[in-house]
Amino acid sequence: MGAIIQLNAGFATVGQGAGPMIVTERAGIFRKYGLAVHIRMMGGAAGVVRGLLAGEVQFGNLAAPALLQAVLEGKPDMVFLTGGINQQFLMARPGILQREQLANGTIGMAGDKGLNDLLVHFIVDQFEAAGIPNIRKVLIAGRGHRRLEALLNGKCDALVITPPEALYARRKGCNFLVDYSEYGLNYALGGLAARRDYVAHNEDIIRKVVKAYVEGMHRYRTDRDFTIRVQQEYSGIEDRTIAEETYDMTQPGMPPIPRPVPSALRKALDIMSRELPAAGKADPARFIDDRFIRELEENGFVAALSRSSNPSLPG
Repeated sequence: MGAIIQLNAGFATVGQGAGPMIVTERAGIFRKYGLAVHIRMMGGAAGVVRGLLAGEVQFGNLAAPALLQAVLEGKPDMVFLTGGINQQFLMARPGILQREQLANGTIGMAGDKGLNDLLVHFIVDQFEAAGIPNIRKVLIAGRGHRRLEALLNGKCDALVITPPEALYARRKGCNFLVDYSEYGLNYALGGLAARRDYVAHNEDIIRKVVKAYVEGMHRYRTDRDFTIRVQQEYSGIEDRTIAEETYDMTQPGMPPIPRPVPSALRKALDIMSRELPAAGKADPARFIDDRFIRELEENGFVAALSRSSNPSLPG
């Protein structure tokens, strides 16, 4: 092995979405492929985008809307190299048990045009089509526990929440109304991204990054205890049972191959087109470079990972 390559990476928030990237680093898998990756949280998806554009980070984990919007507004092209995990739920305040009870009610929005707001717009459209009318969107500022307190205090009737916050909410008596996987929007609206010009000039590095990430996601999926300990460390979860429930909720649906998902990006672009007309005409392929993932499928690397955790599979 040659000299270790120093890289910087960013992630958006302490939710479970950054888990595979951080597991990859903590398990030493980046270093296995000659990479020393320094990871930091960057204040939401918009922060990751700013870091990519400024060259502060070479790649990052983030939800899709911030990246899509920046590119459509004329910033340098950025692309998703992989898919990721984005387990999202619509949860209602205590006392609301059915979707139909949201008729004439309210859903809280973050107001930042990010993934949360996109999912609110999407589900209100779905509810209207299903005969659940007159749902108002109200601004609920802040993050994490501040938004949960707003829900518990009746400032809105429902919120889009991701684990581990969703599990705290359930313990406070809130109820799950929607799992966005019903609509193909879990494990799809985000992932590992980089600037297209960086990828073009550093293909060997990106190849190693993606290979390590795929192996790291496999470790995430197959090593429950290690993943839970990492989740606790980077998220600051003191209650291990919350970390355990977060893992158990997200692991079963995680894709063995974290491909970018063009159909999910298409849905995101369609919703964004209300305020950004260029989004409606954009081709999702513009925001994806999946050739490194495809290489790992074609050369047998992904199949070998599966066999390593399940020796009964045919070689």
